[in-house]
Amino acid sequence: MNRWALVLLGVALAIEGPVAVAAERAADTLDNALQAEMARLYALRTVDPLAFVARTRELEAGPPPRLAQRQFLQFLAANREGLEGRFVEAMARVEPLAATAEDPALRLMAGTYVINMRAGTREFEAGLRDLDRLLKAHPKAEGPLREAVHTLWATASIFYAELGKPELSAWHAQRLADAVPSPRNACTAQHFIIRARQATADRTLSGSDFERADQACRAANENGVFLGFSALSHARFLRDTEGNDAALALVMAQRDGIESTRYPRLVAEAHALAAELLLAAGRMTQAESEAQRAIETSKDTPTSLPVAMAEKVLFDIHRQRGDASGALRHLQRHIAANRALAEEGLTKERAFRTVQHESLQREQQLALATERNQMLDLEARLAKAESRNAAALSALLLLTVAGLVLWGWRLWADAQRFRALAQTDPLTGLATRQHFAELAAAALERGRADGRPLALVAFDLDQFKGVNDRHGHRAGDAVLRTISEAVRAVPAPLPCIFGRIGGEEFAVLLDGATEAQAATYAEALRRAIASAEAVVEGGRAVTVTASFGLSGTHDASHDLQALLDLSDRALYRAKNGGRDRVMASDAA
Repeated sequence: MNRWALVLLGVALAIEGPVAVAAERAADTLDNALQAEMARLYALRTVDPLAFVARTRELEAGPPPRLAQRQFLQFLAANREGLEGRFVEAMARVEPLAATAEDPALRLMAGTYVINMRAGTREFEAGLRDLDRLLKAHPKAEGPLREAVHTLWATASIFYAELGKPELSAWHAQRLADAVPSPRNACTAQHFIIRARQATADRTLSGSDFERADQACRAANENGVFLGFSALSHARFLRDTEGNDAALALVMAQRDGIESTRYPRLVAEAHALAAELLLAAGRMTQAESEAQRAIETSKDTPTSLPVAMAEKVLFDIHRQRGDASGALRHLQRHIAANRALAEEGLTKERAFRTVQHESLQREQQLALATERNQMLDLEARLAKAESRNAAALSALLLLTVAGLVLWGWRLWADAQRFRALAQTDPLTGLATRQHFAELAAAALERGRADGRPLALVAFDLDQFKGVNDRHGHRAGDAVLRTISEAVRAVPAPLPCIFGRIGGEEFAVLLDGATEAQAATYAEALRRAIASAEAVVEGGRAVTVTASFGLSGTHDASHDLQALLDLSDRALYRAKNGGRDRVMASDAA
C-alpha cells in the first residue's frame, strides 16, 4: 500500500494537469485507507493479539510516507513489544513519541503507554511521577483529546491496581465509567471496578457483577486479554463462594481463549490457578503439568505470583508422593518467589509514599510561591502609600513575617511526619526493614569499635498465610497488630532495635547481649506470641505461634547480613522442627 502511494506521488510531481490531480487524489485515498487500517489494528491489539502482531510487522516492512503515520506505526510496534512481554524494547519505541509526536493525541497516548510499561519494568516511582504529571495536565476529557484522556484514566486505574491501591484504582475506574467512554474503555472500567471490590473483600459482590463486566467487554469485542483476566477473577470468586469444582470448570472452559492471547502474564496466571484447583480436586498429574507450564511461561519473571503459586503446588505434590528432596527444592523456590513478591510490595509502597510526598511538597511550594508573589505585590502598593499609612504598613509586615514563620513551622512539621512514615511500619508501629537495617548497622559498628557483643533474634509467624486464607486479610492485619503489641510488652534485658523486615517476619537486635540472654528473651517473646489473642471481625479470637532463629556476633562478627542469614537458617530449622520453638544458629 505504501509503495503504491509513493509511485502515485512521483507521478503527481512529474505530470501536470488533470492526470497529476487524479494521481494526488489516489494517493490521498491510499493514505486514508492506511490510517483506517492502523486505527483498526489499535482496536485489535487486545481482541486478537496474534493478528495484531502479524499485521504490524507487515506494515513495518514498508513504512508510510507521512511522519504522523510513521509515528503511529511506531506506537503500534511498541504495543506489540509490550504484548510479547518485551517491556524494555517497548519503552525504547514509545518514549520518544511521548515527547515529540506530531499529533497531540498520540503524544498523550504514548505518554500513557509509557506509564503502562513502567509497571512492566517495575519502575513504579517513575510511573507514578508520569501519571501524576499527565493527570494534572489533563484534568478534563474534552475535545480532540477526549478518548486519549479516557485511556489515561483507565491506565491510572490499572497502575494503582498494580500498586495494591484498590480504592484509588476504583475511583479512577468509576470516573471513567461515569464519563460514557468508548466500549473498550467501558470494558476496562467495569473490570477494574470489580477487581477493586474483590481486593477490598466487598461482600455485596456477586456472580452477576462479573457477568455484566463480561457483557461490557463482549460489546467492545474485547474477547482476549481483558476477558481472560476477568475469567480468572471470576474463578477465584467462585472458589470462595461456590467451591473448587465451579472455579475449575470456568478456568478449563476459558483456557484455550486465554492461551490464544499469547500474553505471558495472563497465560502463566491461568496455568497456576488451574494447577491449584486441579490439585484441590485430587487430579495430581494434571496439576503438576499445569504448574510446570506456569513456570515455563514465566521464565523471564521467575519470582512472579504465578511462579509462587506453581512452586507451592509442586511442593504439595512432591510432599504427598513422599519425595522429600523434590518437596524441599520446590519449597525453597516457593519461599524465594514469595519473598521477592513481599520485597516488591514494599518497593511499591515506598514508591507510592515517595511520590505522594513529592506531590505534597510541590503543592506546598506552589502555595508558598503564590503567597510570596502576593506579598511582593502588596509591598509594592504599600510603598506608594507609605507616607499616608506607615502604621498600617508596619502591622501588615508583621503579619507577613508571622505567616512566613507559620509556613516554615508547617513545612518542618510535615517533614517530621513524612520522616516518621518512612521509618515506621504503619501497621505494627515497628521500624521498617530499611530503617531497622540503618539502626542495626550503626549499632553493630559501635559494637565492633567497643568490642561489645550483639545478638540478633529473628522470628516468623507460623502458618500465617492460613490466617489470611481462612479469615481474610483484615484479620491478618489484626493479628500482626496484636503480635506487635504483645512483643513490645515483653521487657528486653538490654537496649534493643525492633523491626518488621517482611510480611510476617520480624527481627530484634540486642545490644550487649550474650547468647544465653538472647535465648531467654526469644523464649519470652515466643510465649507472649503464643498467648496473644487477636479479635477479628465477628468477635472471633485468632491465635498464632512463631518460630525463632538466633545468631550473635560470636557467630558472624559484626556484619548485619551475615547475622540475618544465620538467624534465617536457624528460623527455618525451627520451622522444620515443628514450629513454635527457638533455635540457635548453626555456628552456635
